Amino acid sequence: MQFGLLASSRDVARDYWLGLAGELQRVELEIGPGDCGFLIQAAARNPETLYVGIEIRPSSVARVLARPGLPANFHLLAADGRWIVLNLLAPESIDAYHVYFPDPWWKKRHHKRRLVTDDFAAAAATTLRPGGCVQVATDVAPLFGQIAETLERAGLVRQPWVRDDSDPACSSYERKYRRQGRSFTQALFRKL
Repeated sequence: MQFGLLASSRDVARDYWLGLAGELQRVELEIGPGDCGFLIQAAARNPETLYVGIEIRPSSVARVLARPGLPANFHLLAADGRWIVLNLLAPESIDAYHVYFPDPWWKKRHHKRRLVTDDFAAAAATTLRPGGCVQVATDVAPLFGQIAETLERAGLVRQPWVRDDSDPACSSYERKYRRQGRSFTQALFRKL
């Protein structure tokens, strides 16, 4: 499995990622996993896949890592997910990105803080393996439109995707929104 980095310390970083991945078949990343509800459930159900969460809030990471019994194929980093995707991941090294309920950064002056920018989308498209995808869910329709346009400009093809309501592998926001009966939009964007 090729799961390396493009940094100047490439050998050290490559050894780190390969040590995480071991003999696993796939690598999937969730950016902003919060309580890691999706990642932990998905890792438990799919032991052949390395699930990596990249969470910018160290306190959230510490809370999750303090839980007993985390799956061996689950890893969580306290870092800026956009920076990791833009600067560290090797081309065609990721099977899927999961972007669930990203912060909409409502104010126009804060839009630059949104995760899915043109730079991020281009880097995600480069780092995805052929057939890989970015799965997106949000309750903010205008944000979904912006995300869809940005990922499509990067060459990813939008395909319908609806997760089964009974799937236990979902984010805390998704669980909350389902309980409240709120609607949200979801789709996947595939690299062909």
